[in-house]
Amino acid sequence: MSSNCDEEDYPGDTDRHERLAGRRLDDLPELMTPEELSTYLQIPVRTLYYWNGRDEGPVPEKFGKHLRYPKENVIAWRRGLDRR
Repeated sequence: MSSNCDEEDYPGDTDRHERLAGRRLDDLPELMTPEELSTYLQIPVRTLYYWNGRDEGPVPEKFGKHLRYPKENVIAWRRGLDRR
């Protein structure tokens, strides 16, 4: 699942983003923005959009034109990776 998007910098260092890094899955907020999830996963935001376009990665929900990642979808995706 590698992409050519890894050269992009990680999102800004806001307090909320910093608090997400290194958290346990169960401690994540119920809904996360792509920026928040990229901080948690320590991957570029662009990779999340790339995965979404290819139906890979955690499944987001759309709220109008905005993507949000429900914690339950992130947990399900992560557990699926652990089974490989």
